[in-house]
Amino acid sequence: MIEWPDVISGLLRALGFLLLFQAAGTAAFLAIFGPSLTRSRPAITRLGLMAAVLAMVAVTGHSLLDAARMAGDFRGVLNPAMQKIAMISSSGAAFACRMAGLVIVALAFPRANDHTFSTRPARRLALALGVLVAAASFPLTGHTSVSPSRLALAPTLLAHVAIGMFWFGSLLPLYLLSLAEPRELAVRLIEAFSKAAVRSVPLILVAGLVMTALLVPGWSVFTQPYGQLLLLKLALFAILMLLAAANRWRFGRQAGPAFRKAVALEVGLISCVLVVTAGLTEFFSPE
Repeated sequence: MIEWPDVISGLLRALGFLLLFQAAGTAAFLAIFGPSLTRSRPAITRLGLMAAVLAMVAVTGHSLLDAARMAGDFRGVLNPAMQKIAMISSSGAAFACRMAGLVIVALAFPRANDHTFSTRPARRLALALGVLVAAASFPLTGHTSVSPSRLALAPTLLAHVAIGMFWFGSLLPLYLLSLAEPRELAVRLIEAFSKAAVRSVPLILVAGLVMTALLVPGWSVFTQPYGQLLLLKLALFAILMLLAAANRWRFGRQAGPAFRKAVALEVGLISCVLVVTAGLTEFFSPE
């Protein structure tokens, strides 16, 4: 039976996923494309920093509720013994790693008056490091961490998450630069992102299929809630890939209102995928 601590924990997990992916993805976008930005970098930096700070709040709230879920009510949050058990578990290790990644990203974001960002690769390397640390928190807990195939699953999940962060977290920066940058520069950056996405985003699907093959014990799983949510996630992702490809081809060279509407739709669909993923990993098991 799902109790109120479970419901609130699930909501915080979904919100934490969205904010974490936005913060880390914005960091990855700036690490790759930041030196080419002119007018839009301050707004993109503010977006990433705000997402990182809010992600810390959501991730901390979700971690604190682990003790409440074990205790069966919210009083577990104030129980030191329960909190100690939660913090020494795999979930505690994942929380520490996730927070470390967010802190690194938040500190590495360039300040509004930083005119040396383009010539300081160390800051961009720090942004990339923060993304990798945040993504590395996912294999530390959950189904992949206890699977007999975890040695194969861990790097697969890491790639799955890191590329997903880059894709999702780059969409709002693309939206912002299409508003602020000169049209020729905006089109050039959109095309550069599209080329990177074409090479990397299909790997999200490949990694997902590999993990499904290694985690799912048999076809009967797809008649159960875990399998049904997994199929929903795969269906949404397939629609998303088709939409993204069509949008880049039709609207990328315009960098105008049609492009921004397409990006907004893409953000909404990926958000749905992340919410489904949060519910899938929070409440269900492939076993």
